[in-house]
Amino acid sequence: MELEAIKNYLKVEHEEDDRQLLNQIAAAKSYIINGIGRYTEGNPQFELVLQMLVQHWYENKGIYESGGTGLSIPFTAENILTQLRYTCIEEQENEKKDQQTPAPFDLSKENPVTG
Repeated sequence: MELEAIKNYLKVEHEEDDRQLLNQIAAAKSYIINGIGRYTEGNPQFELVLQMLVQHWYENKGIYESGGTGLSIPFTAENILTQLRYTCIEEQENEKKDQQTPAPFDLSKENPVTG
């Protein structure tokens, strides 16, 4: 994931935090790899969860104790990681191919024209 894409996602227009964001991108990729064993560039779910992690860490700087409110990894990010953990690589590749090829239009479901 490119720095500009993350900055666009976060709506950050300045360059003062670029180094921090690059570190957080690398940390998010490592977090994902450590959690599920892989990170697939270009996969929309991987990129979304990476963006969520970077956003969370960017907005919640600091060290927090267990039991804090709203400062752990967001529930949505954890759910996406759980889905990705149990989705094999072949399924992801098939899904990617399916997204690139539009499904054929089924004319049998259309109402016939009567005349």
